[in-house]
Amino acid sequence: MPTLAASLDVRSKEPSRSRTSTRGEALRYLIASIAALSLDAATLWLGVTTLAWPAWLTGAFAYAAGLILIYVLSIRWVFARRTVRDARGEFLMFAALGLVGLLLNSVTLSVATGLGLALPVAKALSAGIGFVANFVTRKVLLFSAKP
Repeated sequence: MPTLAASLDVRSKEPSRSRTSTRGEALRYLIASIAALSLDAATLWLGVTTLAWPAWLTGAFAYAAGLILIYVLSIRWVFARRTVRDARGEFLMFAALGLVGLLLNSVTLSVATGLGLALPVAKALSAGIGFVANFVTRKVLLFSAKP
């Protein structure tokens, strides 16, 4: 029986030109990010309101669900090429880069509100910076053309 890592290993030999454009990948990554955020929020809401789990515990499960979804969409739909051969190592790097993005998001939010920006404006700014940072680092380190 194939492992999960093996079933996710769907490297294509020659991706189409439209599939390899950075603009197309960025648009697909935006859509995948919205899907992952939606799953995260829905899982959080379900866990807290229906299952009566503590928000901190549900939040961890919700974040993990969103992380897994964005990873699967990234390797199957968003990015045409993969740099890392080992699927487990690739996922761990993907998750670590996501945590760096989360830290950057938190720092940006803190600094922006500290400078007096309204919370919705600060959140929009931090989300935008986090999105760009996650896309660029994942694209360059995990999903770029091989040298």
